Amino acid sequence: MNPWRLFILKIFGSNISGIPFVHSTAKIRIPWHLTLRHRSCLGECAVAYSLGEIEINEGATIAQEAYLCTGTHAFEKPAMQLITKKIIIEKNVFVGARAMILPGVTIHKNAIVGAMAVISKDVGENDIVAGNPARKISVRTFLK
Repeated sequence: MNPWRLFILKIFGSNISGIPFVHSTAKIRIPWHLTLRHRSCLGECAVAYSLGEIEINEGATIAQEAYLCTGTHAFEKPAMQLITKKIIIEKNVFVGARAMILPGVTIHKNAIVGAMAVISKDVGENDIVAGNPARKISVRTFLK
């Protein structure tokens, strides 16, 4: 059924190139803000809360129940208006189960985000991060 899911996402304005995979239980809140590239993957129960743009590039995997959120609020202001910032997941990234990616984050190519990590800052190329808040724990040296 993946071809049908991709077709429906395209109808609702998603930018899709190649053949990405979207699990049947993945949740996409505002599809016209979502970009999926070839062989990218939104896993089981993953959430793309795309109040702003989310770009998932070639070969990147968003594992089960991971949460990508592009919105927050201006808490310092009485009206607490909505603020959106783009999330970019570059090529060949792996985002582990139940990880949380916050607004404005770029996860650079070949990086790995551990399960249940909270990512509030950019993750460097080939870095392996884990924890809450996420911290660099290693580097994928075989890919350099």
